[in-house]
Amino acid sequence: MNRDPRNELIQITSEEAKSSHVDDLLKRQMAMRGESGVTRDRAQTWYLQNWFVFMVVGALAALGVWTITEPFFDDMHYLQGEIEQVNLSEPFSVKGMDLREVEEVKGSFTLAKQKIWLDSALKELQDGQGAGKFDVNTLKQGQKAGVYLAYEQVGEEGVALARFLVRDPPPRKDSKSALTLAQLSRRSSIAGMLLFPLMAGMIGLAIGAVDGLICRLMRRALLSGGIGLLVGFIGGFVSGIMAGLVYTPLSSFAMEQTANPSGDLSPFAFLVQMTGRGLAWALAGMSMGLGQGIALRSRRLLIYGLLGGVVGGLLGGLLFDPIDLLLLGRNRPSAELSRLVGFLIIGAGVGAMIGVVELLARDAWLRMTKGPLAGKEFLIFKDVLLIGSSPRADIYLFNDPDVLDQHATLRSVGDECEIESRQMDKKVLLNDRAVASSRLRHGDQITIGRTVFVFQKKTG
Repeated sequence: MNRDPRNELIQITSEEAKSSHVDDLLKRQMAMRGESGVTRDRAQTWYLQNWFVFMVVGALAALGVWTITEPFFDDMHYLQGEIEQVNLSEPFSVKGMDLREVEEVKGSFTLAKQKIWLDSALKELQDGQGAGKFDVNTLKQGQKAGVYLAYEQVGEEGVALARFLVRDPPPRKDSKSALTLAQLSRRSSIAGMLLFPLMAGMIGLAIGAVDGLICRLMRRALLSGGIGLLVGFIGGFVSGIMAGLVYTPLSSFAMEQTANPSGDLSPFAFLVQMTGRGLAWALAGMSMGLGQGIALRSRRLLIYGLLGGVVGGLLGGLLFDPIDLLLLGRNRPSAELSRLVGFLIIGAGVGAMIGVVELLARDAWLRMTKGPLAGKEFLIFKDVLLIGSSPRADIYLFNDPDVLDQHATLRSVGDECEIESRQMDKKVLLNDRAVASSRLRHGDQITIGRTVFVFQKKTG
């Protein structure tokens, strides 16, 4: 007896029904019927992407830190006045003094009641630029001069070494003119000590708060920003100590590897200097992106912030010395422009890298295609996300009267995501069909009130 193959039972397993091949066939049929469902992504609103937003606010935070700290930070201290005494034959002898940069000292002079030793590599500044070596024999008592100097406290004695000299400088009007070298040195040391904590705290505040501000979630912005500031500031102290342990020996080693008597670094020493600063800033960046992950209790955001902070800090640190030594030159008494550019790169780099790491590592997300933040992507950063018009919702749909306070719940179950309507009289529309609960497939269109999302999932 022959069997009719048309009457045989066809069995389909659960795995086959949920396969990506079935999803692709369903979407193809929907497209052929002209149904809405997502078959082609619209162009993304680039300025709402997290990598760009974090980059901008990170750079602004770094600019704020530079603005706050720069008036207190001196690469070289500056004094000016009338030369009171000149003694070019006085031998340099200070007990306990260890200035490796000093190869030869040619006497001293007194200015503003401060003895200043003359470095053999002393340079004259004209209009803020180096103009070659300064002839110390031209120093005369009664001359008006300004001097940029290195200062080191040795016991109770402060030792000043002239590095740059300015003839007949204009009168000073800044507040620093009334401070002694010891006071200037203390101010600069405190500014340097607070640099890492302030940088980490301000970037943590900016990155932690900005997503909440964009989404009109003031509570999240305050919470994430506040925790970002606190964690960044405290972490900055710890990482600053670690950074010093890494940077100081490498920098000292690099300074010993001079290519010529002028003190220029050899290529190898320059590479060591770059590496030391890059590693130091990578350690400092560790705490800059942790605030949002801690505030929202999301392990994913915590990891993204940690990795992004380290990579961004490393990038900014590696670029600082090339900017300072190659682009802006060494014949300057201050590295303020290098610090400004370096800080901006560090802030922007940390912010951008946090967004890039999130972009590369994310598994599933919603992209708003219609609504007040059309083009923005919402990362599914924890197992249960509440969607609604309440400011306490994880995805806050403001300015939409058709959305309930608690309209829908998005759940991650293993590698799958499900959407569930919170109330039966206001169901979620999935591909224009009302559903109480449904598993989501890549490309599904979700309509909640007047707001439309596309569910997207990393494939492969």
